[in-house]
Amino acid sequence: MVNDKRSGKLALVAHCILNQNSRVLGLAERSSVITEIVEFLIFNEMGIVQMPCPELTYAGLLRKAQTRDQCDTAMFRRHCKGIVKEIVDQIQEYEKCGVKVKIVIGVDGSPSCGVTETSRENSCKNTLKHERMKGSGVLIEELSIALKKRKFSVPFYGIQYERLPEDLAKIEKLVKD
Repeated sequence: MVNDKRSGKLALVAHCILNQNSRVLGLAERSSVITEIVEFLIFNEMGIVQMPCPELTYAGLLRKAQTRDQCDTAMFRRHCKGIVKEIVDQIQEYEKCGVKVKIVIGVDGSPSCGVTETSRENSCKNTLKHERMKGSGVLIEELSIALKKRKFSVPFYGIQYERLPEDLAKIEKLVKD
């Protein structure tokens, strides 16, 4: 007899939440992981699927900070669609075996992984920080489209580093059964 200890719950998490080293040089908020998110997921017995960072896999670590407009090209979108296909294939396999994806956690302000906010060019060009605008990043947009096509209903939430306690309270409400 097999003793299966699976929790049956997963979170899809933006790469940079689990590895701040993937961010554009100068933009890391922490030296490693966003501990509060990881501890929350562990405490709630949720498996973690790290979504690949499309900016890292497309342009490397030494890339310049980009806005949504700069990332929204045919080549980058095709790159994101390839990543999304692999993610959604994994979700389908997990669901087939009774493991449900409870949430997708992105990072608001990101041109790729923003959920409710993304970025646009700042009028002051000599800064790494860009202005925020309403909308999703390219990867999140493609993931949402692909999930709907395969009839998966998963809540998305975009964290902001400066409001983590509030974000965790909202995420907790979204993942409760």
